Amino acid sequence: MTGYPSLVHISIGALIGEAGGDPWQVDQTLQSGDPGQIAELGRAFYNAGACTAETYTEFQQAQARFQASWNRENGEHPINDSAEVQRATTGLMVQRDQLPAIGADLSTIAADLAEAQRFSDMQVDNLNTQLHYIDALIDQALVKDQDISALEDDAIAATSGVLKQIEALRDDYGAKLEASMTDLRVEHGYDPAAIEDVDGDGELGPEQRGRESTEYYDVNQRAKDEALVNGGGPMTPEKADAAARLRDFATATNPAADADARRLAGERLDDFRMANFVGPLPRDPVLGEDARERAQRRLDMQRQLEQGGLYNLPPMTPDQATQQVDIGEQFGRVVAVKQAMFALTSQGMSEDGAKAVLGDMLHHGSDLAGYTGPAANGVEAYGERIPGGRHAKLEDLLSPADAEKWAHIAGRVGKVGDVIQLVNALNEKANGGSNEDFGSAVGGVAGGSAAAWGAAALAGSFTGPWTTAGIVVAASIVGGLGGEQLGGGIGSLFDPAFGSPGGGGGSW
Repeated sequence: MTGYPSLVHISIGALIGEAGGDPWQVDQTLQSGDPGQIAELGRAFYNAGACTAETYTEFQQAQARFQASWNRENGEHPINDSAEVQRATTGLMVQRDQLPAIGADLSTIAADLAEAQRFSDMQVDNLNTQLHYIDALIDQALVKDQDISALEDDAIAATSGVLKQIEALRDDYGAKLEASMTDLRVEHGYDPAAIEDVDGDGELGPEQRGRESTEYYDVNQRAKDEALVNGGGPMTPEKADAAARLRDFATATNPAADADARRLAGERLDDFRMANFVGPLPRDPVLGEDARERAQRRLDMQRQLEQGGLYNLPPMTPDQATQQVDIGEQFGRVVAVKQAMFALTSQGMSEDGAKAVLGDMLHHGSDLAGYTGPAANGVEAYGERIPGGRHAKLEDLLSPADAEKWAHIAGRVGKVGDVIQLVNALNEKANGGSNEDFGSAVGGVAGGSAAAWGAAALAGSFTGPWTTAGIVVAASIVGGLGGEQLGGGIGSLFDPAFGSPGGGGGSW
């Protein structure tokens, strides 16, 4: 990673202000990713299944691109590859024949990130060389009492030009990352949450958020919890929650503790912090929640799973409960994206066009929260809602036929800001006798769908109560947020195509 240059006459702060941005910070965002970890995870998935010739070619090409750009630096966020493959095949019920394709897609992400890092680092290194040279020229000019304004302009122009180039690299990588993540969810039923800490997208992953929240807890809440726990009196729910947070803090800050235990403890402290956050927060482009709503839901489900009895599930340890909340969220995201894909293609869009729309929503979701598009120019309005810095409008990514379909859909959808809103606006109730109808009929969680789906999972040929718990959490998320239209997504998992008894075929 190339840092700020040490200059004598040029102020880095002033230069950043005049250039309109900080190219070193943008580069640091990309360099924070760890393509080596992603590539290793991709290889683990690839090796876990039986590949086809097509998958073999895709995987080898991605590996070759990755090896050509990877700098072989060790990462800070090791991924437990075997555990992640196991989680995908049990908690997310990914089929074995999908594993090599998941591996190929993850390897492609690793290659894209490694290439973006290499080119970005080259740009910043060249900029630093230019600035050192200009700084030396300024030194000479000052000795001769010459005007240096032209040299200062050169420094600003060089910085501004590199900033634009690095931002373009970041944006291009971000678009490729979102396209790959959409493919993983739609084509393979896998939510790549394991790479959130290492994907270099500029957003904190769960491990990074957990570390920040652990530090926040230490400064802002730890003393209050200690006073409450040590203050005597009966064990109230509030005191029990405080004791649990103190336990999590001790685990999260213990270097000798198991890495997964530290991570899960950090996640719970992050949920506590965000559940009590005051102020506006961006909304998730898939599930539509903001981080505060998500954290409050997670804490409530955590409490219910630990207590036991929820839909006949046994009591869980705190770590088991957090793992199931994580799996359920990831499963729910897969359901939502798959159902959105089905909703768009059922309206006549091609698969490529539907993926372009979904990728655009996921990549620019926070920019679309207030979008309302008339039927006559829906696609154009959709693209023009995105603030400056975007290099391609959605209509540029669509075929003429898909652009016309999306214009019609956008006019019917009206205000839409996330995937669940899109599905609810477009999906029609299924017909026939499948479990998907059952899922749609029971509606949201308040209507008992989570209990019904949990009972159906227990009756099916799944791996036991822990897989059932993930399904119940997913049903709670999707049913509670998305209502009856998304309910069918969970219900269809109990059809024969997914390996459990039931009638009819699903809609996926």
